[in-house]
Amino acid sequence: MSQAVETLTPPSAADLAEDIKSTWAAHVLREQSAPSKTNYIYASRYSPCLRRMVYEMTHGDQQVPFDADTIAKFRRGNDRERDLVSDLAKVGRDCDYPFDIVSQQERFELRDRKGRVAIVGRVDARLRYRWGAGYPVEVKSWSVFLTEGIREFDDLFLNRWTLRGAYQLLMYLLGAGEPLGFILLDRSGLPDLIPVELNDKNLSRAETFLSRAEKALDHKDAGTLPDFISDTEECHMCPFFGSVCQPPLKYSPVEIISDPEGEQILERWSELRDGALEYNRLDKQLKARFRPRAKIPVKTLLGRFLLRGSWGKLTKYEIPVEIKEQYKTVDAEGVFRLRVEKI
Repeated sequence: MSQAVETLTPPSAADLAEDIKSTWAAHVLREQSAPSKTNYIYASRYSPCLRRMVYEMTHGDQQVPFDADTIAKFRRGNDRERDLVSDLAKVGRDCDYPFDIVSQQERFELRDRKGRVAIVGRVDARLRYRWGAGYPVEVKSWSVFLTEGIREFDDLFLNRWTLRGAYQLLMYLLGAGEPLGFILLDRSGLPDLIPVELNDKNLSRAETFLSRAEKALDHKDAGTLPDFISDTEECHMCPFFGSVCQPPLKYSPVEIISDPEGEQILERWSELRDGALEYNRLDKQLKARFRPRAKIPVKTLLGRFLLRGSWGKLTKYEIPVEIKEQYKTVDAEGVFRLRVEKI
């Protein structure tokens, strides 16, 4: 008597793909550590809202955990940063001024005027040169849309997402008494290394962060909270907004209109916006790549593209500042700005 053989019906390709993706998400989520309270401020957690800095310590365990997709992005960034440090070590051996990579993920802490540990962090690596100096390096693998416009250290303070990385390195320089460090930025092409000096401006920035951390610790120890911030956009980006923090936000009244043509324009605008931003970014890259050092015409054949560049006359009027001031006028409502948010 022959034994019956069970025949399995294979699932669809879509079911197989969904099975892998959901299991992958569960795998990523298992790596997430639970948020917790702290007795200090992390160097990477600078915030313009002092109240949020207090909540980071007192209610850190009540933050909403990240989803699998966000954690995966963090993992990708961490992997890329490790690759950059590895490449940097190889580059250091061939430089005219050779260096070694030392003290990776070195922990540091700053104490306030009361002797309390106020700010804690880690620096990614240090460049150790033969003359004995060791310069800290903070490695960042941010979105290309954030890094393409960064040319010098001051540019990091123009964006809410990048200023935290700037403060992070400044805290290390302040705590270690280092005069110089570097920010290593990942890019679509070669990474960029931006020097950071602890000059008067940056020293003031670092001391401002330390002073704010001290005030946050005072509130934590006293069981009090600072006033609400008046920046509604900052509130909406806060992980405590709507849960432990309920700011009395005020909104201007919303006018609901019926305008089919205007709605179609907005829909088409939304479709083209990302493409336009990408075009502008690539256009700047092309002009920077093929702009000659000397002011000579450009004629270049690359693949099936013929590039022609020429120089034209630029007229400028250099008006002394004191003359400009005589004719300066200020109109508080002279510029109209429109923000569009798709809901």
